[in-house]
Amino acid sequence: MEFTNVSDSGVSLPIRPRGIAFDLDGTLLDYDGRLDQSVARSVRLISRSGIKVFLVTGRQLSACERFWRELDLSTPLATCNGAWVGLPSQDPFLHIRLAQEARDAVLGLEDAYNLYVNYYIDNRVYTFKDVPEREWYSRRFSLVEKLPDRDCPVFRRLPTKCLCIAPENERDRFFNLFAETLEKRAGITSSNNRFIEILPLGVDKAVGLKALSEWSGIHLDNFIAVGDAMNDLPMLNAAGFSITFKSGDHRLADQVDMVLPPLWEDGADFLARCILGLSDSGRFLTPRSRRFVRK
Repeated sequence: MEFTNVSDSGVSLPIRPRGIAFDLDGTLLDYDGRLDQSVARSVRLISRSGIKVFLVTGRQLSACERFWRELDLSTPLATCNGAWVGLPSQDPFLHIRLAQEARDAVLGLEDAYNLYVNYYIDNRVYTFKDVPEREWYSRRFSLVEKLPDRDCPVFRRLPTKCLCIAPENERDRFFNLFAETLEKRAGITSSNNRFIEILPLGVDKAVGLKALSEWSGIHLDNFIAVGDAMNDLPMLNAAGFSITFKSGDHRLADQVDMVLPPLWEDGADFLARCILGLSDSGRFLTPRSRRFVRK
């Protein structure tokens, strides 16, 4: 890893990044799913400086491609929390599906507790229930198509991931239930106070970041990872330098190197200026970043 000189106050960013990986929702996008133009300008500025910009998101490709285009990116995307990695309109160079026994276990929990579950199959989202959660997700993220039954041809293909939208205030209860039921058959993570995401075993955002590292030839130590939720933590841990936000999950604050204001509330300008060496980063660095200081 390359380092700048770092003062005791952390005046300079302690890494010269060659790549930066952004989460989407709650990071580049505000909590209404909007990309503020100040955020887009800062990301384009970073990209034009020669630093490769990547998106690593829980969304499927069809739900994030428009942001990829708006940001003028040409790099691959890591979607479905790292289970699908590739470029739009091309075959992915990484695509990992849930095992059938894991998918069937999700179906069993859906039936037993009358849960709402989305199934991400080949870049489209399906469900068996026509309930308010379906309408909300379709409006907020991407269209959710209702399947007629479990014998239909679409459902014979295994999903890339599943997403349970838990009942209000019951995310933790059902998160633990999914984790216990699917132990050693799938990975479980969460990106907000209602989402429970079921992934292929061994898959997380760090897997996606590593695939992007191999594609680009940029060592993980020379990546900055930026995210706001616990499903971002594997990616934040894998990168050479990590950033979260005051608006993000509070559990991340002591596990990252920098904590910024939300990007859509002046954080984007701070981020761009710190990365490009135009601004003092010391007031945003956390105690964890002291590991960069040479003894």
